[in-house]
Amino acid sequence: MSDKVFHVDLRDKKTIWKRILIFSLIAVLVIGAVVVYIFRDRLMPKVEEPHSRIAQLSARSESGHFTFDANNANQYADFGGGLAVASMTGLSTYDKIGTEVSIVQTQMQYPSIRTGGSYVMAFDAGGTKLHLMKEKSGSVLELTASSPVLDADLTADGCVCFCTSEVGYKSVIYVYNSDQQLIYRWMSSSQYMPVCAVSAGAEYLAVTTLGQRDGLYDSGISVFRTDADTVYKTIPLGNELIYDLSFWDKSTICVVGEQSARWLGMNGATVGSYGYDGAYLKDYDFGGSGFLTLMLNMYKAGNRYSVVTVGKDGNELGRLSVDAQVLDFSVGGKYVAVLTATELCVYTQDMELYAEAENEIGATNVVMRADGSCILISGNQGTVYAP
Repeated sequence: MSDKVFHVDLRDKKTIWKRILIFSLIAVLVIGAVVVYIFRDRLMPKVEEPHSRIAQLSARSESGHFTFDANNANQYADFGGGLAVASMTGLSTYDKIGTEVSIVQTQMQYPSIRTGGSYVMAFDAGGTKLHLMKEKSGSVLELTASSPVLDADLTADGCVCFCTSEVGYKSVIYVYNSDQQLIYRWMSSSQYMPVCAVSAGAEYLAVTTLGQRDGLYDSGISVFRTDADTVYKTIPLGNELIYDLSFWDKSTICVVGEQSARWLGMNGATVGSYGYDGAYLKDYDFGGSGFLTLMLNMYKAGNRYSVVTVGKDGNELGRLSVDAQVLDFSVGGKYVAVLTATELCVYTQDMELYAEAENEIGATNVVMRADGSCILISGNQGTVYAP
């Protein structure tokens, strides 16, 4: 059985979905490491060397106080100056003053959240639910896949892609345009494709390919044009396990792997690369404006960490040494927020301390915002703090 691609006629509303394929088989054989990464540990940095000037965060909240059902599985994101919460019971959005604006109720065992422009998306990693909301419009796309969703991506203009596996195929990738209409489907019987990314305008689709050669991973990236019937470009990546992909812009793909981060042009050429020098990747965040944030550890266990910001050319913008356990960290705009049990610290993109405050409310999560303010999450409440 060969690979197949389908261009969907938007006049035909009858999309036929195949029956579910047991997800555990795929996870055990090929993508166990990807699923494990969903539950990766997050360790929180502490500044070793003080800066000459520290801006204290306000001890009182700004406008904005959010209330929701507390659960350790909740995922949070800034959404239009308010807050989006993906939980085991659905997706909720709140405005700037904390009023619940919209809600989609559905069961999700492992909720994941993505944001882009005026859109927010939640999906159940390893489940079948996917929901997309838009500011001032509420729900604009609700899907129940016929088999488990392994990964999904969202662009600032509302384009969506997600990958599954279905009976007879190792991977099936779906792409929806900015009108949330299904325009493209790639079905592969020969390769596992557990991670996907779509470009603005849904012009390009990128997926990781996983295989095995001589007992080692044989990884790569396949790039597709959604108006063509064949693979646009195949980019080999050797035996490195790839954790995630993101279109940096329309012509560049950012690839976060087990051993390095790379920026690749659509022709396969390397624009920039950053090796971990033997350190272990513990976490990462695409949320920076023009930079990638990595959390590295020289050891598999222990608290000897570094938080590093890296530009598209592969050069470090800043580095912070870490020796404390991280409760959460978040990146937004030009800022990086790091939360420990005792304090919240906010850094600029060059990892210079911008603001700090004691964690007096027992916050366990933080959402960094592009204006330099943060939402601190404690139990079932979120509170906005600003320098």
